[in-house]
Amino acid sequence: MTSFYHLLVSLEQKLGAVLLPIDHDAADAKRLISSNAAFLELTRSAAAEIFLENGCKTKDDPVTLFPTLDALGRIKREQRDREVLDLVAADLLEQIGAAVIEVLSHKARASRHLVPSSGARLQRDIARS
Repeated sequence: MTSFYHLLVSLEQKLGAVLLPIDHDAADAKRLISSNAAFLELTRSAAAEIFLENGCKTKDDPVTLFPTLDALGRIKREQRDREVLDLVAADLLEQIGAAVIEVLSHKARASRHLVPSSGARLQRDIARS
């Protein structure tokens, strides 16, 4: 399985360090996205939502395809609902989603136990409240 940290490193390689720079020395998962990111708030929000949706406790916990895509979709919807989603931000979220599919889809095909985790959603909802 791919860890949260390794997913972000893969996304940095695919999207570039300008859009998604990773602080490889960060001990805390919340600080993995470097403050040099072109869309800092958006990328940190996306990373935090992916972390929560997958039920991660540390940066080394595993992430899977469908909860990760759910998290990105939720960020896009929330941005649109708040009327702060411009075309560039929407395109970035689409690029992140496409890269996530590329990185995690081979893992999804290999697993026959892909059931979206309601436990992770419950943990996410508790963490938000």
